[in-house]
Amino acid sequence: MAIIGKNVIENLTLGMYENSLMIYREYIQNAADSIDNAINLGILKKGTDKNNINLDTKETAQIDIYIDQKKRNISIYDNALGIPKDKFFNILSSIADSEKDKTSNKGFRGIGRLAGLAYCKKLIFTSSYIGENKKSIMIWDGELLKNILNDTQDHISASDLIDKVIDYKTEECDVAKHFFEVTLKDISPENNELLNIKDVYDYLSFVAPVPYVNSFIYASKIKEFIKENNLKLDEYDILVNGKPLFKPYKTHLLTNNKTYDEIKDIEFRKIYSKDNILLAWMWFAVIKFEKNIPIENKMRSIRLRKENIQIGNETTLSNFFKEPRGINYFIGEVMVIDKNLIPNARRDYFNINETLREFETALLPILNKEAYSLYHYANKVKISFRKQHDIIKKENEFNLKIQHGDFYDKKDELDEQKKLEAEQQNLSKIINNINKLKNKSKESPLYTRIFNTIKEDFQKKDIESNIIETSKENIIKTSSTSKKDNENNINTIQEKYNKKKKYKVQELSKYNKREQKLITRIYSKIKELLPKDMAEDLIDKIQEDLKSE
Repeated sequence: MAIIGKNVIENLTLGMYENSLMIYREYIQNAADSIDNAINLGILKKGTDKNNINLDTKETAQIDIYIDQKKRNISIYDNALGIPKDKFFNILSSIADSEKDKTSNKGFRGIGRLAGLAYCKKLIFTSSYIGENKKSIMIWDGELLKNILNDTQDHISASDLIDKVIDYKTEECDVAKHFFEVTLKDISPENNELLNIKDVYDYLSFVAPVPYVNSFIYASKIKEFIKENNLKLDEYDILVNGKPLFKPYKTHLLTNNKTYDEIKDIEFRKIYSKDNILLAWMWFAVIKFEKNIPIENKMRSIRLRKENIQIGNETTLSNFFKEPRGINYFIGEVMVIDKNLIPNARRDYFNINETLREFETALLPILNKEAYSLYHYANKVKISFRKQHDIIKKENEFNLKIQHGDFYDKKDELDEQKKLEAEQQNLSKIINNINKLKNKSKESPLYTRIFNTIKEDFQKKDIESNIIETSKENIIKTSSTSKKDNENNINTIQEKYNKKKKYKVQELSKYNKREQKLITRIYSKIKELLPKDMAEDLIDKIQEDLKSE
């Protein structure tokens, strides 16, 4: 007769998860299955379903997580059906023997419920089934379990080990009560992250099957797409210490706590098998794709989900990108719907089968080619407009310096003019490249939106830099200004202000020409040796000191 050793239990508890926070996901998905059954039987109403707002006779389905940091206890409670007392012991003492359908249930292997044993001294399951006046209680002694597993001389079988570490009892309960509760008592000191309410909330906000936050204005567009395509999105009311969980998607993107980009729209894609069966769908945000989205934007990346529960983490789909870093240029979700795409035991990916390979084959061109081309196109547009903007800005600065007499002398002015003329020689190439990118944008409405968004952004920068206001005749217009016209700009400005031109050293009228020439040489040497900003600041200070003497 085959003997199953105790180490099997260790693999299913102590060695199952790389991140302890994953146990919350395991208990939530089991609670969600029970809630689905209760809703289908008409016992509960779905809290996130606004159409049920007037069904006052039914209790709202809810999952409550409560973290008691002082007592070091955790509770995960749902108000669904519960488990009948005559089935309670067999169900909860059995390992990997679940009656659930793996193609339709979120939790189906019968091992996730043991996840908490690795992190606490006692794991307690309590349940009351609808219509029964008894509640069933099973206590797993996690401390004793660890001691036996660590005892190399004890070769107890897995079955005998389970019998040794569990205790079972029943107690009186209100017949109107129906619930299931998991309690982790006395969390181990090395697992304090399970008691950090903020970390738990942040983790579950992306992992758990919860609604989008109300402030995410594109949630309605996602719901509209779901309705039009006869799809569904599993959402549940889940609270952490009384605070409702939401997916924290935002419209604005931040860098150093300041907005640098925003979502302009969202795009959808459908992912089909070779037999034209819908395997999954996805949405992603339309932004400027200016850079790798900073980590302070927790919503970044394309996340993989089934039944609206995250599979893996924010990097799981990175290998589908031509450049793994490419995933962080995007915000979005891939929602898997095919019943044959079955999450593996760790829920970090799917079981390998033919359907998975079809899914991967269909998803690859979207992320590997389309997404890659998209953010590289955006980068080319951005670089071209930036080069044009920089030349316009330098040209404007040159003209202002002429107007205000900010050059030190004629030589300083001519040196700056030569530098500007050298840059202007590339201007026609830049303009030509912008026109090519504009023509390419006509191939796709998505490219058109990206091109126009980046263009408008640089137009705003021009206005903010006061370029348009101070030098209207000198603004380079992509569509109409010729190379020859641009080359004549500097001479035009010089002629206009030639009569009133005055150099910086000429302001120092109390110094004779020889002294002014010496001062000019000092200024030139400072410009040569120091960075531009530092040199200008130092020269301005010297100038003010000399004027005030």
